[in-house]
Amino acid sequence: MNLKEWCKIDEALYTAETNEQYLQFAGHDYDKKSIENLSKMKYLVSEIFVRSFSQPRILLLSSIENISDAMTKPLELKLHELRGSKIKSKDFKYGGKQVSWNTWRQFNSSESDDKKRRLVFDDFVKKTKYIAPVINLRFKKIRKIYSDLSGKVDHDQNGSFNPLDGYLISEKISQDRLKKLVSEMGARARTSFSSDLNSGTKLIGKEPEYYDDFYFFRNRIFQNMERYFTKINPVVTVKRTLGSIGFDFSKIHFDTDDRPNKYPSPICFFVKIPDDIRVLYKSESPYFNLSSCYHETGHAIHASSIKSELNYWEKYKFSMGIAEIFSILIESLTRNPSYLKDIGITNEKVLSELVWRNKFMELFFVVFYAANSLMKMEYWNRDLSIYEASRLYEKLIKKYMGLDVPGEYWMLHHILPEAIMYVPSYMIAAIRAAELERYLSNRFSDKWWKEPSAGKKIREIMAKGERINLEEFSKLDQNIFLKEICSS
Repeated sequence: MNLKEWCKIDEALYTAETNEQYLQFAGHDYDKKSIENLSKMKYLVSEIFVRSFSQPRILLLSSIENISDAMTKPLELKLHELRGSKIKSKDFKYGGKQVSWNTWRQFNSSESDDKKRRLVFDDFVKKTKYIAPVINLRFKKIRKIYSDLSGKVDHDQNGSFNPLDGYLISEKISQDRLKKLVSEMGARARTSFSSDLNSGTKLIGKEPEYYDDFYFFRNRIFQNMERYFTKINPVVTVKRTLGSIGFDFSKIHFDTDDRPNKYPSPICFFVKIPDDIRVLYKSESPYFNLSSCYHETGHAIHASSIKSELNYWEKYKFSMGIAEIFSILIESLTRNPSYLKDIGITNEKVLSELVWRNKFMELFFVVFYAANSLMKMEYWNRDLSIYEASRLYEKLIKKYMGLDVPGEYWMLHHILPEAIMYVPSYMIAAIRAAELERYLSNRFSDKWWKEPSAGKKIREIMAKGERINLEEFSKLDQNIFLKEICSS
């Protein structure tokens, strides 16, 4: 088998597996056995790559990740099943059914009784005991797989190869630089965040408590402005905006229906790049629906703009720090007063409030993801137990956010207990998206979303897939991102 033949097989398996995962996350009937069998087939194909090839290096890393994913797939599926069956409230309902992990954010968004939200939060934290053993076993197995395959990878670290090492190679960043970047961003945002958090009554009508998490704030903070967004259809509006500068939506499918088992977070599936891209989200609140739809649409137009003639690994294997650039860029339109005026939000007081509240949410994003990122880095570096990880998480949340949040909360997050890393990629991409926005504004106009030439340039950048030329617009300068949101 040569490399080209191997790539055809791997892509076919990827497409079939992603289609089943889409059905699972969409809340449709899906074939659990098929997912397990496809995962086993990906394992065999990835083993062939590891035995037969060493280049491209990105495929070697991807194959190691696939092997670890396949060997722990039953545990991943078990985690999904337990979150749906065990992380449930006996006392409170949403949509006529018990509040579950899948509907928790919607419940928090709609429930006005803070005591009920606290009781559900505390209950769900206690029930992490049902999922902790599965998370622990899965991550231990992943660590061992990476260690066993250390000899296959040329890397700079002494000793065995761990999942963090693979992540750092993929992101093309050293551990020291990443830790410094994340720590500095968190420290710089902390003072402004704490100051604004003390204005909690202006933001959410009450003093913030430990159970008022990032996702609660993201919905509740805009509640008194929601009526201005109720008549805006996010899918129609984003298609109109991006279609006017040349983006083609014929290969993108949007699913906005609400189903009980549908994944709680917006998500985009690259079923087959660039021909079959699918966006999922369900309603939480009018303004969040707009921003989340735009975020996932950014992913979708990225994938659908990648040149079909590129090599397989160039189409699919770009890092997460690249994958999130365009989603954050497009989402940023929903925070831009000039753009919001274009889509009918003309009340100056509302626009001014939106700017302030969005700056707060960006500060919240930085301090929250600083804690998330540093915990996960230390988890892999120090081989922490679940208990130790939870205690470290408590300290980091306290350090950067100033709140006493139970450390087990990280297991209720939608990314931390599943992904090997991922979370620092949001921070890396946020910087790059700010740099790209400045690049577009300087080169075209402050209203670049109205310029077909800007749309063409974005597609040119996107089209290269893994070969993206980051140096064209990015120096990974955190100052560009932070100076607009930090008051000091």
